[in-house]
Amino acid sequence: MATDPATKDLNIQGVYQLQDGIDKYFKEFPDGGYWKGKNYTFDKRFAHAPPAVEAAQNPSAEDGNAEQHEHNEAVLGKCEACNKPWDKYRGKRRCLTCGVPSLICRDCWQADQDGMRKLDRSIRCELCVEQDIRSKKDLRAKEQEQIGAYEERADEAGLLKPAEAAANPDQVTRLYLKNMDNKNMTDDILMEQFPDITHVVWRTDRKSGQFMGQAWVEMATPEAAARAVGTSGQKVLGRSLYAVYQPPDGKDSWPPPSSKVGKY
Repeated sequence: MATDPATKDLNIQGVYQLQDGIDKYFKEFPDGGYWKGKNYTFDKRFAHAPPAVEAAQNPSAEDGNAEQHEHNEAVLGKCEACNKPWDKYRGKRRCLTCGVPSLICRDCWQADQDGMRKLDRSIRCELCVEQDIRSKKDLRAKEQEQIGAYEERADEAGLLKPAEAAANPDQVTRLYLKNMDNKNMTDDILMEQFPDITHVVWRTDRKSGQFMGQAWVEMATPEAAARAVGTSGQKVLGRSLYAVYQPPDGKDSWPPPSSKVGKY
């Protein structure tokens, strides 16, 4: 990505594609080659490493040898509770802010089970600690900051091209929007994406009343509707927002007067 003409201006460094996969690389280079640490897996192994590294860490033992864990240079991770070198996932615990699997050593896990030291909300993954992420709200704010910074660089590099208006031969002005962030989407945010909306009807669950991430909107003109459909798939609040034409079926009055928004 650092040399590709389409992305080199984004200043993304050190991203490569490994042909044939990690498992084959370990077979070709049993001592690890350029590989460092272990590869997380989604099966009972939890993680696997080059054969030489696995042998050095005594994989026959359930948790490995604690002393080897502390002194083996191949161990890149550390326990989130006590910072001891550790690279084995156990207990299915996840970081309470970002949700990634937690690295908790045998001693800290047992202390939690015995009630000696609880793994409370202060125990977070290394990245959340480094970025001072203390809640899911902080995480969403950080993600939006990073997305905004990326889009700004991409726009400066000319990679974000203006969307072309979609064909609208039937002159439809009502759209159906879906895949929106059902926790953070608001009228104002939607209006930033589609400034020519005149009415919004949010789709909610009939029983709970919760927003389902979908809505029907009326656009000021067929041309505005065509421009909106042309942006279908663009990221809004980190999700791909999709817009399709959906003219009224005549069964209900459209648009409802109470759904009026914006400058119209």
